Amino acid sequence: MIHNFWLIMVDLAEMRMLVLTAEYGSLAAVARKLGISSAAVSKQLTKMEKELGVQLLFRSTRRVELTEVGRDYCIQCQRVLEEADEAHALISQMRSVPSGSLHVLSGRHFAASYIVPYVESFLLKYPHIHLNLELGERIPDLHSEAVDVVIGMSISASGDIIQRKIANTSYVYCASPEYLKKFGKPEKPDDLKNHRYITHSMRRPDDSVEFDRGKSVSVQPYIRVNDAQTMLEFALAGLGIVKLHRYVVQKYLDKGQLCELFTPESKQEIPIYVAYLQRRFVPSKIRCFIDFFVAKIHL
Repeated sequence: MIHNFWLIMVDLAEMRMLVLTAEYGSLAAVARKLGISSAAVSKQLTKMEKELGVQLLFRSTRRVELTEVGRDYCIQCQRVLEEADEAHALISQMRSVPSGSLHVLSGRHFAASYIVPYVESFLLKYPHIHLNLELGERIPDLHSEAVDVVIGMSISASGDIIQRKIANTSYVYCASPEYLKKFGKPEKPDDLKNHRYITHSMRRPDDSVEFDRGKSVSVQPYIRVNDAQTMLEFALAGLGIVKLHRYVVQKYLDKGQLCELFTPESKQEIPIYVAYLQRRFVPSKIRCFIDFFVAKIHL
């Protein structure tokens, strides 16, 4: 068995020459492949053997074969060369100009706060990226759909998806002053059973409300809808109680257009993610988008 420290004594070019010799079984073939003379190949291989202090090759007039220790060493060399090639590919990709079509999916409110205001700056910095920004509240199949990045969602992904937490928020239960004047203010979570609760139909389950410390309340939703903006508009119109991310409703709370309910029982932190397909090398357009916009998030 070849010890790992032996690898340090030989450069990558010599390792590649040994691997080619094992593949072709001929110094002349290796010489043609590398565009050098057979004598130069032989000289380099002899130098390797001298440096390592072992015989790597059996030489004959017709063929060159690896010794037993040569075979072991060649396997190690192949591994080193593969890792070196991967490292060079990574650096090459990092140095390349980010370009091409980039399909990003984000929720409407998250995009309005943390993506849309900075799109112009992003495209000025990366003029070769063609941005396709889709606003929607859904979790796409990243394997079958042409979606590169999902950002701003709080639903956890599964499978071979890279999912990175980029911020925390919290849910807020709220209703308009008009609604509370008409139907009364719920004082404890169980009171929701007697109120008009508006739910998001993507939530699973959408008829159960979770609070801190494992408290759960089953409700009969007054309205089901698959869009947070519509939920917000329903709440502002006095149609019922909603549970939405704090960054969606904070300005309406500040203006008195909505009233927060159940504090401090609804302080649970909710992670917000960015997700993309797992790859050996992340395309530079994806990496640049994530780095640029994550730096803009201050929740």
